[in-house]
Order: sequence, then C-alpha cells, then structure tokens
Amino acid sequence: MKKSLRYGLFFALVIIFVFLTILVTRKKPVQAKEDALPAVIIEKPHTGTLVESVTISGYVEANAMIPVVPFVSGTITEYPARAGDYVEKDTLLAKIDDEPFRQQMLQAQAAYFAAKSTFDRIENLYKSGATTQQNYDSAKAQADASKAQYDLARLQVDYTEVRAPVDGTILIADQAVGGIGNQSQPVAVLADLSNQVVRLKVPEKYFDLFNLERENLSVKVTRPAEKNMYEDAVTSATIENIAPYVSPESKNFTVICHLDEPGNRFRPGMFVKVQVAYKTYNDVPLISLKARKMDGSFYIYNDSDSTVTFVGGQTPPVDENNFIVPEEYRNSYFVMDGQNFIFDGQKVRVFSDVLEEYSADKEQGDK
Repeated sequence: MKKSLRYGLFFALVIIFVFLTILVTRKKPVQAKEDALPAVIIEKPHTGTLVESVTISGYVEANAMIPVVPFVSGTITEYPARAGDYVEKDTLLAKIDDEPFRQQMLQAQAAYFAAKSTFDRIENLYKSGATTQQNYDSAKAQADASKAQYDLARLQVDYTEVRAPVDGTILIADQAVGGIGNQSQPVAVLADLSNQVVRLKVPEKYFDLFNLERENLSVKVTRPAEKNMYEDAVTSATIENIAPYVSPESKNFTVICHLDEPGNRFRPGMFVKVQVAYKTYNDVPLISLKARKMDGSFYIYNDSDSTVTFVGGQTPPVDENNFIVPEEYRNSYFVMDGQNFIFDGQKVRVFSDVLEEYSADKEQGDK
C-alpha cells in the first residue's frame, strides 16, 4: 500500500512539473513590428515611346583621306599648310627648292633647241632631195627625244609647288621649312569633313536583320561628351553599304554608315556609339529596367494589404533604359528597389522618400 502511494505521488509530481513547464515556456503570438518589415521603393509606369535597337561602338572616319606627296624631292622653302585649315583645290601647301630643277630645265631647253635646229635644216634638205630618209628620221627622233626631256624638266619645275588636289580640310601638316620633301612622307593629309562615315563591325547574328530590314532601319550616332561640360553630340546617319559576306576570323560583317549632318562636333578618329533601331512602340506603358530582376521577373505592390505579388516569365520589348509593362499592370506600382529581399505575398513597407508621393496618388485615386 505504501509502495503504490509512493508511485502515485511520484506521478502526480511529474504531471505537475510538466504542466508548470508548459505554462512557463509557452509564448504568446507576437505580431511583426512595422519596422521589421522589408522596405521597398515603388514606382508607377509612365507612357512613352520605346525603340528596339542594337548599339555598336565604332570610330568616325573621313570617307576619303588624301595624302598629298611631292612628285620631286628637295628642301622645303615654303610651308603655308596648317592643320585645321580649309583649303580649295590648287591651294599651295608647300614649296620645294626649284633651283636644281630650273638648271636641268635650261640644259634640256638648250639640247632641244639644238636638236630642233638640226632637224629643221635636215628637213629642208630632205624636201629638196639633198639628204636621205634615214638622216631625216634620225634627226626627227633626236628632236622629239629632246622635246620630251625639255617638257619633263619643265614639269618637274612645276612639281616643286605642291598644291591641294581637291577641296578639303588639312588634318595633318607635320613638315617644316628646311625639311626634306619626298614621296615617302606626305606634306599634308586632306579630308572632306562634310563626308564622314563610321565603319561598324557587326556580329554575324544581326546579318539577316541588317539585310532583310535595311529599308526600315534608322541610325543614330552619338559621341559621348565630357560630363558636366557639354551635351552629347548626336546626328542621324544613313546606311551606305552592307558587306555581302561575314569574316570567318572575327564572325563580323562590315556596315558603313554615312553621317547626315556631322557639323563641328564630329571628327575622324572620335569614338561613337551607333544605335540602329529596327522597331518602335508608341504610347506604351514603360518602367525602368531597375524593376526587373536578373531573370526578368518583377514584383507588384498591392496597396490594399501592403503585400507584393511576384510576376515571372515575362519577356517584353526592352531598350537601354526601360521595358514595356504588360497591359494588365499599366496602373500598378512596381517594386523598384528591395526586390531581392522579399518573396511572393510578403507584407512590406514603402520607403519614406516615396511614401508621400504614393499616398498622394492613392488619395487622388480614392476620390
């Protein structure tokens, strides 16, 4: 009897201990504090125009760069050419010492006059039958050869004045008076700066786009300017030529774009970005690419319960800055920042710097 009483008392103590433990360790449900909710920035789409395009970098070139070299060698005695100057055809660019060539011309002139005098005398004798055909032909050949030498000598004197072959701007003029002018180094390099092009190396995957949609393509050339100093230089361009083959080494093909209005801010050698647009969407809802995650998904903010909804599997048209919002989300708020720390259906709080704007929009919508 005593033994069973002891067992009963032991079990009663165990039950009381377990009951007290449950009461002590039991926690009351605690609601999540508002400050503990993840903060997000939200934004509403805006209506605008989106252009699907491909952007390729390149360098501006003069369509034709003309090196001007002297046809004779000698010491440069005059050098009026200056880089940056616009010159017309036949403008003097450099003058080479012509004294040696004038001496050669005088020698050739004397030889020609002597040969011409001999030929005139023999020609008279030949006409009167006093000399042979052979003597006549020999004298004529000598006179003709002397005339050719004389003409060449006069031409070399003319070549000592190096003149512009066409109208254009002097890009390079790095010679000087006292230097040696020769055919191995130009005295100037000319270019028509109103006729500039960009030669693009386009990846093979765009070959069909450029060839099949050529008439529908529009080209914009942008030269990025120094920040806080000037705006970017922008001009349109026209596709002038598309190479009919792809280089097997680089897997690229060449596209030449002619700058429509290069103005004064485009020069050969400048780095530019060429945007080739192939499709335009007008009056569509747009939102910044910041709203998309790496996989293209995004989150919609629900103002009714302050939760977010995950939207995946979207492949809308995009450009460099925005993407087109699906029509059903035109009036929705997108999570622009903080989307990497939330999940579908989670309750969030709107970040303070956009809360006022959001509240104002919400009040206007309620009215």
